[in-house]
Amino acid sequence: MKRLISIFTVLFALAFIPSKAIADEKVVWDKTPIKVILKPNTEKMVVFPSKSVRAKIPAAIANTLTTLSVNGVIYWEASEEFTDKRILVQDVATQKTIVIHLSSSEQQGTDEQVTVLFPETQSSSAPSTGASQGRQEPTRHGYETLTRVAAQHLYAPERLIHVPEGMHRINVAQQADTHLIRGHIIEMTPVISFSNAGLYITAVKLVNKQKEKVILDPRDIRGKWLAATFQHATLGVSGEITDTTAVYLISDRPFWDSF
Repeated sequence: MKRLISIFTVLFALAFIPSKAIADEKVVWDKTPIKVILKPNTEKMVVFPSKSVRAKIPAAIANTLTTLSVNGVIYWEASEEFTDKRILVQDVATQKTIVIHLSSSEQQGTDEQVTVLFPETQSSSAPSTGASQGRQEPTRHGYETLTRVAAQHLYAPERLIHVPEGMHRINVAQQADTHLIRGHIIEMTPVISFSNAGLYITAVKLVNKQKEKVILDPRDIRGKWLAATFQHATLGVSGEITDTTAVYLISDRPFWDSF
């Protein structure tokens, strides 16, 4: 089976089912290690305030802990209980490091999502006071958040998908086209789209139709886009397991208007 094929099949089947909201514990990073408790054999999502993070896993739990890092979100699942282990999570771009005290417990663990915030993020998101409360503007999320939500709908388990306040799913015609990427025969199909305060994010499935490997370059994308993020940097030869990926496109108009 081709990479992502089952994910897209499920996504099409659930096209008109609203996403589930899940509990969200918000923790401000104040240099004190953040305690995260897993429940054995239950996946837990930890959202970091950076687009790309990596975690250093101690050798003692390397064989009992599954770690997946996607667009600033780490998905952890433990196969058995273990006591506190110190995990260093580093922002790839800034090298800023967050310390996590990770453990796994049948009695104390939960699948509740944890969102880590920097102090400046916390203060900027505080509710306004005075006259502005009566006419509060809709929350406008950054490109990173928009992209993360779209990627979650393609890669994360449904129970872990969380759509932030102010983002709304919109219909997008799911017709195929081979003219999105200049210079290549790559079939693209928009899969899911959201709007937020005048911005639009669309997750687009890409399938290579050529008998040669393709290096993906956002400068080759046709249309008027504010930002573009590829899930993978390359597409394998048509027919191989790596011939399918996704691109996340942000625009100030609906997808087909921008294309």
